[in-house]
Amino acid sequence: MANDQFGKKVQTQSNKEVFFISDFSNLDIKKVVITDVIILDYSNKEGCRGFLNQIRSSFVESIYLTPVFILSINEDVDSFTKSLTDGTVHSLQEEAFIGPFQAIEQRIRQLQSTNNQDQEIKILNKILRYYYTRQSRMKPIISAKSHTGYSFPLLSLHYQNVNTEEKFSILDKLVSKEFLRPRYEDLVHLCNNCYSGFLNYREVCPKCSTSDLYTENLIHHFVCANVAPESDFINGDQMVCNKCNRMLRHIGVDYDKPSLIYTCNNCGHHFQESVMQALCMSCESVHNVDSLLERKIYNYELTALGEESAIGGLVPSEKQDAEMAGFIGFSTFNIFLKYEIERIKNSGKTSSAGSLSLRTPAALSNSLGVKYNTVVTEVAEFIKNATLATDILTFINSNTFLIISPDNDKFRLESLLNNIRHSVQKLIDSNIDEANIMVKIKAENIDSTKNHNDLINSLLTNNGAG
Repeated sequence: MANDQFGKKVQTQSNKEVFFISDFSNLDIKKVVITDVIILDYSNKEGCRGFLNQIRSSFVESIYLTPVFILSINEDVDSFTKSLTDGTVHSLQEEAFIGPFQAIEQRIRQLQSTNNQDQEIKILNKILRYYYTRQSRMKPIISAKSHTGYSFPLLSLHYQNVNTEEKFSILDKLVSKEFLRPRYEDLVHLCNNCYSGFLNYREVCPKCSTSDLYTENLIHHFVCANVAPESDFINGDQMVCNKCNRMLRHIGVDYDKPSLIYTCNNCGHHFQESVMQALCMSCESVHNVDSLLERKIYNYELTALGEESAIGGLVPSEKQDAEMAGFIGFSTFNIFLKYEIERIKNSGKTSSAGSLSLRTPAALSNSLGVKYNTVVTEVAEFIKNATLATDILTFINSNTFLIISPDNDKFRLESLLNNIRHSVQKLIDSNIDEANIMVKIKAENIDSTKNHNDLINSLLTNNGAG
């Protein structure tokens, strides 16, 4: 039975709905939506972690995006819990959390509503929106509980160890779509059967593959050139050559130890080069080390494209393509842009690329619903008709359009975009009362100094012309 009392309300000067929770028994997760800030008592670590995981694992935005702080006096918060919260406070005073809370709240207000039931799209949206509203990097933490040894806490709430391949696939997809920019952290070796990093590396006999080996020094007797295991020279307390019967007294003068020799306790085989194998402690499969999977571990930051997508929300690409005839998918646009950069590099010609963005308050687009989508479709139609037949068009979300204009410099494209901007602004103002939608444009020449990713990020960053 859920608690009627959802923690203790904290009195604040800003009159925000701030709740402090120390009793985690039978809490109703749905009551999170009525809060502005939640502070969890870390003195009950298990209860705190459990309820925090419930909040962050929800797919309801008004729940999983809620600012959550940890009350801890000793700063001993574990890294998994810390990575899912918005900070640690030492008191319930508003000054302890009001700054980070206001920054998060402001970014949450920018998010436009989405209604997508596709499970993968929901997870992609969640990752983008969580880290956009926090303006933080998605960092891995070292975790013995994780299959690979590294955990991405927000992602791991939706993927168990057995789904490691899917978890990597989600991250790779966000990078390939250029929503995330990776930064190297580490390289791990994983079982190629179950993706576990819990491996036991051991030397084994090349004949019978057992790891029950005995090693000893190999002795080289200088006088007679006899080479044999050290045990063959032991005679009581002395070392005597079993070939010439001379006594070995001084290393470096009578003999040396050029290497080791292995003896298999299972089959008796003697050898100098052992075989290195890895036993997976999770699925018990055995691998040669050169067949293990290598996986680079990164931390990730949102690109400008990722931030745009976080605000507008992702929808399945096939749905986008169907909704706007005359526009190509973003991945195809990227391919055209890469080719155009190469063409400019080799031909010396001038081409340009540009962006047109609708800066729409989220509350407005959310309240307009279908009507806003209709206006965006009309804007897209207008852009398609106003640009040249050779121009290549795409869109990132319902707010941002990108253009490649082959063999035209940025001044021509900027002039065209400026004319479109004035017309689109009139179109919006005539369709929506008190729209308060700003139309921003930006144009750049395409050259070899920027790759396609840097160019797109530049077009989406501070595109304040107009």
